[in-house]
Amino acid sequence: MDTMQRTKNTKQTAADCYTERHAECQDLLQRIARQLEQHNARQAQEPSNWGYAGDLGRVSEELAYVLASLGDRSAVDQKGLDY
Repeated sequence: MDTMQRTKNTKQTAADCYTERHAECQDLLQRIARQLEQHNARQAQEPSNWGYAGDLGRVSEELAYVLASLGDRSAVDQKGLDY
């Protein structure tokens, strides 16, 4: 059952929903940090492979959009991305 259905069925408060989603975001950020470290280790094994740099180009754009969604447009503006 997704969060939207749970909200409709249990009349969850906005504060409760926010708390759950905040915890989920914190978990995702920790998982991203771990994956980034693993990616870095793989890149170190193949330093001439441009694919790793390409991966991070896309990731950094996506993270810039996430940051903008939270109220800070500086990264999308700096990268010249449409938002």
